[in-house]
Amino acid sequence: MRWNQQELVCLKENFPITEDKKLSDTLGKSPNALRIKASRLGIKKASSLIREELELNEVEEQVVIGSLLGDLSCRINHTSKNANLEGGHCLAQKEYMLWKIALLQRLNFKIRKTKIGTYLFQSKNFRALNEYHDLFYSNGKKSVNRLILDRINKLGLLIWYLDDGSYHKRDNQGKLHTNGFSFEEQVLIKEWFKEKYGIDPRIHTLKGSKKYEGKVWYYLSFTVDDTKRLLSLFKEFEVPSCMKYKLGDQTTSHSILLNEVTEQSSWPISG
Repeated sequence: MRWNQQELVCLKENFPITEDKKLSDTLGKSPNALRIKASRLGIKKASSLIREELELNEVEEQVVIGSLLGDLSCRINHTSKNANLEGGHCLAQKEYMLWKIALLQRLNFKIRKTKIGTYLFQSKNFRALNEYHDLFYSNGKKSVNRLILDRINKLGLLIWYLDDGSYHKRDNQGKLHTNGFSFEEQVLIKEWFKEKYGIDPRIHTLKGSKKYEGKVWYYLSFTVDDTKRLLSLFKEFEVPSCMKYKLGDQTTSHSILLNEVTEQSSWPISG
């Protein structure tokens, strides 16, 4: 079916901002015909343009980098040229998950609650995330390098620690469970902590049980003094109450960066 000039003008003006079904009724053409014509003319949905043009601000970048060093994944699937973020948290960390998603609200996350009560969350695909996919997955598997570490500030380190760190109240010592990285990467992280913060973590080895016989993992531990130095870096931030146990006896007051964006009270969660 041919398009007249009036229909083309209507398509150009309304396709980016109007639901396909509604515009289909207006023009008397199928939604598929609208999408095909729009594609040929280079007309995109406003949301698609945003996903192509959005650039992360400093806070968003630090949350993304810190989370990718921790529990988050960044993927480019076969149906998209751009990357998205995926992660999950247990019920006890729901408040922390919502706090992080609020800081990244422009990435338009969807949250799904599983049958066992855990939460999975996934962002839309954004061109801006391709950079982080390339940084972390240059060899097809998540890895860490000095380029990544040198981009982290205290906020990024806080997110990494809240994701993968632990605090043992009995001995007042902290750990960073970096078991997803190789021994060479552990050495790199250890050297980075020493150079940037004067903190010198120790590398520990964990050997697999019968089920994982021959498998070796690593983690970093901090002395009492180094744990104090590490946690003192986070004093300016107010973290979700469910994660404050990881900060030991360190108390926080007000965040100069995060208090405004953590007021998001609810997010749609599908079952």
